[in-house]
Amino acid sequence: MHTASPGQTLNDNLIVGNYIAGNGADTEDAATPGPTGINVFGVGPITGVSIVQNVIKDEAVDIAANTPAPLDVHLNNLLGKQIGVDNLDDGTVNAVQNWWGCVKGPGSPGCASVSGPNVVSTPFLTRPAPTSSPE
Repeated sequence: MHTASPGQTLNDNLIVGNYIAGNGADTEDAATPGPTGINVFGVGPITGVSIVQNVIKDEAVDIAANTPAPLDVHLNNLLGKQIGVDNLDDGTVNAVQNWWGCVKGPGSPGCASVSGPNVVSTPFLTRPAPTSSPE
């Protein structure tokens, strides 16, 4: 999700039930540090976005938050084994209740990690979240 000009809005969206794997890196204005599953990027705040019950794997960054607005990320299976949630802006990311790929949670060996400021990731799931997506 990208807004490239001031005044564009992408507010109040639900990203749910997707299977995402093997994307390329986002470049130019919405750049991410590697292949990215979901990138919420806005030149202004993007509000009311929830990312729920997705399976994301084979990415360097599972979810990138690049908006100064709060973002909700819950009940996802973050299986990229690199960065599960990367906050690239000043907004907050409520990333509690996600499966980070292992029982010990984000940043543990074998788990996806958190990068950037203002990300809340505990409590976390100790087993994969139920989803309608293939795993």
